[in-house]
Amino acid sequence: MAVVCALIGSFALAQDTNPGPAADTQALLKEFTRSVKSDGYTLSFVLLNNKTVEALFQAPGKYAMRARASQSTTFYVQGMPDRDIVVDTKFSVEQGGQVIPASSLNIKNFDGTKVAKGTRVDGILQLEQKLDLARPFKITGTHGSVEFKLSEEALKAIQN
Repeated sequence: MAVVCALIGSFALAQDTNPGPAADTQALLKEFTRSVKSDGYTLSFVLLNNKTVEALFQAPGKYAMRARASQSTTFYVQGMPDRDIVVDTKFSVEQGGQVIPASSLNIKNFDGTKVAKGTRVDGILQLEQKLDLARPFKITGTHGSVEFKLSEEALKAIQN
């Protein structure tokens, strides 16, 4: 009985010292996520690629998202307003002096209508072309902007 208790205790200890898949997913998403705080809400933008699509979406939707992300630079957008507000869905991306308009796709409350305080907002921003992810770029909306400059680790992760 003492041996069984020792084995269970060591297994629990090993789980505590090994962060596991959830921590790996969190670290992955952190590499590809940037947030902008605006008047009344914060929006987070996740650069979609094979790894982030796998972490964020389930089948069968993830296959469509993966295809979309492979065709053009695409972002998953998520937020939750601090007050009742209309979330503007008009964004553009700037890289190297070129401004590229982004089209928005509504998943939930990302359609330019009024959103109640505490209601989740989900959507997709898609560009008409692929960006050079090795170079910095900026997503700009009417209420602010956020800059992406991917780390070497992030660039390696999407190449593998």
